[in-house]
Amino acid sequence: GVSSLLLPFHNLECSLHPLAVMNESSQTAQNYYDSDDAFIFYKHVWGGEAIHVGLYDVVQRKGEGIEADIEWSKASARLSTEQLFTQVPSQTLKEGMMVCDMGAAYGEAARHCASKYGCKVLCVEVSKKENEFNRKKTAEAGLQDKVLIPKELSFFDTEAESTSMDLVVSQDSLLHAGSERHKVIEEASRILKKGGYFVFTDIMQSDSCDPEVLASTGVLKRIHLENMGSPEVYKKHAADNGLKFVKFEDRTACIVHHYGTVSKILEAKRGELSCSAQFVDNMLAGLSAWVAAGDNGSLCWGFLVFQKE
Repeated sequence: GVSSLLLPFHNLECSLHPLAVMNESSQTAQNYYDSDDAFIFYKHVWGGEAIHVGLYDVVQRKGEGIEADIEWSKASARLSTEQLFTQVPSQTLKEGMMVCDMGAAYGEAARHCASKYGCKVLCVEVSKKENEFNRKKTAEAGLQDKVLIPKELSFFDTEAESTSMDLVVSQDSLLHAGSERHKVIEEASRILKKGGYFVFTDIMQSDSCDPEVLASTGVLKRIHLENMGSPEVYKKHAADNGLKFVKFEDRTACIVHHYGTVSKILEAKRGELSCSAQFVDNMLAGLSAWVAAGDNGSLCWGFLVFQKE
């Protein structure tokens, strides 16, 4: 239960309320990721334990065929997670330090942080199915004393105590916040200690993006958004919330590789999956739209780093 999970996290115990606040965008994300089709797709096609963009620009693809694509995708995603935590000074990550993962999904980043650095990690995730899978993998890894998965939580309201975190991280999740993305930045700032870092990757529109060109790809319509965040937009929201911009490591080239590779894997595996044909067809069309948006310069992806002043 929640109480037993909270035992190693004394400073969080009093601040986690019985009910998470769930707004419309959180509810939409929960409904999507908890659907049978989406859960099967992300678990078996997108990368297993990791469902974020990988560093395809530095990981070498080995061999030919679909198995090589799958391994390339997984290795690239693992490296992306590792480099998420090397964006901050090494003294930020020490035994017992507190980390919050906003949009923790299957907990790959949380387990990496806990096992490699000895940090305690609060997983903030709205998907019930992903939290259940995270608990199972975390228990198998013997990390349940360091990785906290209390219940379904939203990155708009993590329920963590103010100024309790040394580091907040997120991988390709803020996209789901839509026009309320500034509220996620506000929440990250609230829970960070002074001097703490907020490090995240997100699928963004480029600062030079032509809105009409982006709209023509169909990407925004597919994700039910009017626009996406961009490095400049996030810098403004961060500045408004007392977060100083440290750097943006632009790795945009990875996006087209990622969506193109996932599309190939899905096409090859569609006969093995229990997803509906409509879901697969829709997902393939969506992946194609993302590749088109990446090819025409509309998208941007990389590591954004901010520090609380």
